[in-house]
Formats: sequence, structure tokens, C-alpha cells
Amino acid sequence: MLKNSHKSQFLIISILFVAGLMLTGCQKSGVGSSDSLSPLTLQKTGGEAQLSVFLRLKEPEGPLLWMKIDSLQIFSGDTWLPLSLARQELESKGIRQAGQVLAGRGGVPAGHYNRLRFAVEKAALERDGKKIFLSPGAAVVDIPFPAMLTLAKGDSLSLFLTWDTAGSLQSQAILEPKMTIAAQAIPLLTDLAYVACPEIDTLYIIRTDQNMVCGSIGISGKPSCLVENAALNRLYVLTPGDSSVKILELTSNRQIDLVKLPGSVRPSYMDVSPDGKWAYVIDERGNNLVRLSLQTGVIGGQQRLGSRPKYIMYMHDREQLAVSSAYAQKVYFIDPFSLATVNTFDIGGSPDGLMVSGDLLYVTDTSSNSVIVHDLNTGRINSRLNVGMKPRRFVAGNNHIYLSNSGSGSLAILRAGQQNVLREI
Repeated sequence: MLKNSHKSQFLIISILFVAGLMLTGCQKSGVGSSDSLSPLTLQKTGGEAQLSVFLRLKEPEGPLLWMKIDSLQIFSGDTWLPLSLARQELESKGIRQAGQVLAGRGGVPAGHYNRLRFAVEKAALERDGKKIFLSPGAAVVDIPFPAMLTLAKGDSLSLFLTWDTAGSLQSQAILEPKMTIAAQAIPLLTDLAYVACPEIDTLYIIRTDQNMVCGSIGISGKPSCLVENAALNRLYVLTPGDSSVKILELTSNRQIDLVKLPGSVRPSYMDVSPDGKWAYVIDERGNNLVRLSLQTGVIGGQQRLGSRPKYIMYMHDREQLAVSSAYAQKVYFIDPFSLATVNTFDIGGSPDGLMVSGDLLYVTDTSSNSVIVHDLNTGRINSRLNVGMKPRRFVAGNNHIYLSNSGSGSLAILRAGQQNVLREI
């Protein structure tokens, strides 16, 4: 969603919890899925480009159909190339609940593609909680593209299958899957969220009005941290795999610049100044903070900091950086120009994610499964809130604070200004 940079960083996590997008390799399958899925099935496969295939329903209120499929393939020239299945069972009930599911993905050669197909092993109509088995009308479902799809080296694109369940039920005994396919079309006038998937060098793009994927972008170098600045029309992407910061234009989702980090720096997290001129990068293993010019690529300063710095945040209203250090058990307040330490805050645990709301600093403590609320004016701890296991990241919206608990796979909701947990999803 096009918000300020701190909100955008966490939105990567929170949207996945709320929407259940089932991006295997980025996040576990969403609620409502009954699929059995190996954790290794959808890791990056060989190929010059990545292709993802998502499945939606034409009419959510159609008949409840079920299929067991096999061998998802895409056609190029005179060759059918296999993609990895995300699931062997497709059921319209689960798709209805999630809105969209990942059907499969894989690495393919650069080239031109014009057909997709899959084999149907079994089919059934679900009624009163029971399966009434049907005869597949065809062993193989062949779906032509409306136009030729061209993939270049380094691309990562998404295709969207739409299943007409009503049209697929030819009679009470035969299921003939009716599907159409469309290439991604990323809207310009809709709030979008970006999900980094370093395993497959991909950013997925989500329409937040629908909570569904609408496209993907290929980003080399294992993209991890994302910082968005809507005022500057920029998305900054940290890619630890090639020690770079890549800059994208939001309106076109096109990479417009690349800034290399020194070879001695192993980047783990970053934030960007409000004017977009400086990236502040932490090197967790080197215990280092780097100030990198995004205009010239020159290092504007370095500072050794604590032990195992985990998270960095630019506090706009106070013109300070806040950096959490896991082993030092502190939060450091840093001058963004000189990188000098202005103040420190002792946590006594393992601080990780940070967020400011008014005069309060919220800090996740993964060792005690809690959130520490620190008053920035008095320098004192206001409260400690018990939350789920291994709390990680925050985002604020609609007068609420959302917190991801990575160990328990849940989302805690707090009301801004009130120091209690409202509920957990």
C-alpha cells in the first residue's frame, strides 16, 4: 500500500496474514486450504525467467467442484515445459474462501509462450460435505493464451487462470473444466502492497482493495527489505545477494537505478531518508551501520554499533535513527548525519522490530514474546505487553497497530495510544 516508508516495510508481512495469499516460498499456505504441500516443492528452479500461475473463480457462488490434477505445463515453440504444482487438489470452496490460490510456478527459458495445460486425474462435485465423483470430460485441459507471452531473461511474471465452475459442470456426471487465462495487468490508480520473495528473485504485487496478487516483478539479488516513498514515486529494494540497493519507479514498476554497496558490507536491513538521498544500511554480522548516498553511490559514513543490529528506522519527527541490537539488548538513537549515538535504551531482552506512534516507541522482544512500550519524552518504559511467539514487525493503520508473531504464525492487533492487545488473528 502506498504509505510512508515505515508502514510499507511491515505491510509485506501483515497483508499476507490478513489475505491468506498462499505464496509458498514467501509465506505458508493460507487459511481454508486443505492441500498437502512439500516445503521444497516451490523453491527456485532452473530457468532464465520465473513464471507464477494463480487461480481465481469467475463466480464465487458457483457449484462446489473438486479436481485432482497433474503435470502443469506451458508451451513454447514445439515444446511443453513443466511447472511445479503448488497443489494437486483444486477445490472451488477453498478458492472462494481465499479469493485466489497459487496453482504453480517455475523457472523457464526466455522465449515466447502461448498455451498452458494440465492433466485431470479425478473430479467431483461436493454436496452436503461429501464428494460425488464425476467423469472428467477430457484427460488434459488445454488453455490458449489471448496473446503471445514473451519472457526475457530475469523476468518474473504472473498468469491468472479464471475457473468458470458453472460452465464446467456439463451434466450430473461429467466435469469439463472451463478456464480462461490472462497475463498480469498492474493497475495505476489502486493502493498496492509489495511482497519480497528472495528465494525466487521476485516481488509480488498485491491489490489491497481485493487482497489478491495482480502481478510480479523480477528483481535479482535476493530482494529482502523494501522501503516505499509515495511522494517521490520510488520503491527502494535491498538485495543482499548482490549487495545493492535497487530503485524502482512506482507508477511503472520499472527499475531506474542501482547503487552498489562496498564488498565489505553484508547488508541485512535498511531504511531511507525522507528526501530519498540516503540509505541507512545495517550489517548484522559486521555490527556496522553504513550511510550510503543514493545519488552518487558514495559511502557518507560508517559506524560500528552494538552487537547483531537487527532493525533500523528513520524517526522523521525527531530526525533520528533508531537501531535495535539483539545481543547488546539495546535500542540506539543515532544522529542521521554524523552517525553519532545520541542516546541508548536498555531492553534487557532481544529487541527486533521498532515502530513509533506519537511519543511512544514500540519494541518487539523476541526472547520474552512481548512488546515493550517506551516513552520517548521521559525515557522510561510505560508497559510490557505479552503477545504471541517471536514478535517481529509492526505496521500502523486505521488507529490500530498490527504486529506479526513469526513463531506462532499470528497477527496481534493493538489500539494506538492504548497499551493492551485487542485481539489476535
